Amino acid sequence: MQVSSRTKMLYGLGFASQGIKDGLFQVFLFIFYNQVLGLDPVLTGTATIIALVFDAVSDPLVGVISDNWKSKKWGRRHPFMFLSALPLGVTIWLLFLPPETLGQSGLFWWMTIFTILVRFSLTLFIVPAMSLGAEMSSDFEERTSITSIRITFGALISTVTIILGFLFFFVPTEEFARGLENKNAYPAFALFCGILIIIAILISTWGTRKEIPKIQAANQVARPPFSFKNLRETIRKMIQLKSFNAVVSFNMMVYIGLGVGTVFSTYFMEYYFRLSETEMIALPIASGLGGILALILAPRIAKKLGKKKTVIYATILFAVIFSLPYNLRILGIFPENGDPNLIKYYFFSVMGGYAFLWVSLSVVNSMMADVIDEYELKNQKRDEGLFFAALSFAYKMTVGIGYFISGILLKAIAFPSKNEVEVIPQNAIDGLGTIGGPILLGLYLFSIIFITIYTIDKKRYEEIRAALDKT
Repeated sequence: MQVSSRTKMLYGLGFASQGIKDGLFQVFLFIFYNQVLGLDPVLTGTATIIALVFDAVSDPLVGVISDNWKSKKWGRRHPFMFLSALPLGVTIWLLFLPPETLGQSGLFWWMTIFTILVRFSLTLFIVPAMSLGAEMSSDFEERTSITSIRITFGALISTVTIILGFLFFFVPTEEFARGLENKNAYPAFALFCGILIIIAILISTWGTRKEIPKIQAANQVARPPFSFKNLRETIRKMIQLKSFNAVVSFNMMVYIGLGVGTVFSTYFMEYYFRLSETEMIALPIASGLGGILALILAPRIAKKLGKKKTVIYATILFAVIFSLPYNLRILGIFPENGDPNLIKYYFFSVMGGYAFLWVSLSVVNSMMADVIDEYELKNQKRDEGLFFAALSFAYKMTVGIGYFISGILLKAIAFPSKNEVEVIPQNAIDGLGTIGGPILLGLYLFSIIFITIYTIDKKRYEEIRAALDKT
């Protein structure tokens, strides 16, 4: 079942919603609540941990419901994808619009509640949409192409959105020498992002509706009625698969590092390297170029080396490249702040790091689709929604843990809230370098341990597909 390039592009467009949300959370959310509004960093991190309790229920619930949904016209996935658009766009705006009168506890609960609502709304789209991607093709290599386009769209649209934010919303003024200090810019920018999210999801969902009859024709296996007993049995069988555990555990560990790295990204730019707003705009461009490189590289490298080796080598490369500027600064051989060479080297570090990060994540998501086929062969049913709910929860859980760890690390290095750069102690600045260098390098490299237990290579997959085609 081949997928046209047009359909792949429309499918990938929907994941611009995740990219926009990630851009807001990575660059703006933590610093908005901590540095601009003055919320304690541990409370800021704790808000995301509380949201995980709801994710633990909502992610598998949406996955199971979409797996069992029956609609001749709209299939199993599209109703939920349509439903997600408006709630996600509205709640992401309201997250950045807390009332003026809130104190510490009020800000904490506002952030907590709307983080939960944003993440649940995203779940309504992302779990069915990832499942749809696995259903659209059974080709071993085309699946990597589909996931590469999906991840590239998220990276590129996130990049464009962040650039637009710096160009048109977080502009330095006489009152705010640093645009990120302007409290009023955040809700306006979040509203703009919410509108883009709604448009992207609706176009993508409408544009992929022609795949519904093909998917329904290919998946004629009768499903038993839903029950919690059947759900428990399905989960038990899932975790018996070595390759399932490998993919989920790898994602969890990588996203812990990304959770920490994304929270600190603005701190690194604003305080560690003292970049101007103009220089900050260059870094999202670097990540976007990395996404384009990944789109080109991921299918080719995976075809040549195999999926498992590609993930291992790409992870080593992005870990080393991402942490290189910080480790070199610690060693005293990276350009000092203000040196025009700094932004050049930092730009290529970000571009190269993101290129191999997206290669790694593109391929590992493709691997999950192969795991589902192995599961179907052993159990005579498909549960894409539940499998990708596990992947979605791993992403959100570990980003949440990363945020929580970030709050603790900010406390550990005694980084102050609501301060000007000039009055932040040098020890706190040096602490940022330790986090960006040795700590993140170690977290990323540790993730490789988990992917080594993955067992499905191309030969094994062809055996699985041959057996499935006979049934």
